[in-house]
Amino acid sequence: MRGDLVWGSIPGLVRAAAERFGEREAVVEGRTRVSYRELGERVARAAAACVASGVEPGDRVAVWAPNTLDWIVSALGAVSAGAVLVPLNTRFKGTEAAYVLARSRAKLLFVTGTFLGTSYVASLRRAAADGPGEGPLPALPHLEQVVVLSDDAPDDFRTWKDFLAGGDAVDADTVRARAEAVDGSDPSDIIFTSGTTGRPKG
Repeated sequence: MRGDLVWGSIPGLVRAAAERFGEREAVVEGRTRVSYRELGERVARAAAACVASGVEPGDRVAVWAPNTLDWIVSALGAVSAGAVLVPLNTRFKGTEAAYVLARSRAKLLFVTGTFLGTSYVASLRRAAADGPGEGPLPALPHLEQVVVLSDDAPDDFRTWKDFLAGGDAVDADTVRARAEAVDGSDPSDIIFTSGTTGRPKG
């Protein structure tokens, strides 16, 4: 079975899975259990929030977080809005993450708060403090928004809850049209190497 012929694109696969598998479990994270239908709804809401935040087809959207439900939803939401996903290695230091964000010209970043005892937000802020741009991350002028995948965020960043609420005014037809405009030949991800022997390469 060729996925590009059956579903056409990743957003098409998400929609088809929600319709086909409905109430079956799609994601289990601790005590949280999410069905394929619920996952499809969450992805659509994240896509709406991306659209409301100004993400356009082809824009780069990065995710720097461990494997969680929020990672899945934010990543699939971004791709459903037509963005190109830039996943960042959770082992990156702040300088490495900042380098990849700069090279990819990411417009939006989803980042975890703290993981393995490290504050990713603080690490990134230190690494991107000096540069030609303005705002909280001067070294990353292309990065317009940072969304922290938690209930707390610095004043100049957004929480995940606040980000999702921003898309509530975007109607379902707009979200569906954006998802359907994604073609199977469009790039979906830019994957960078770990940078073990030099700068990470995309």
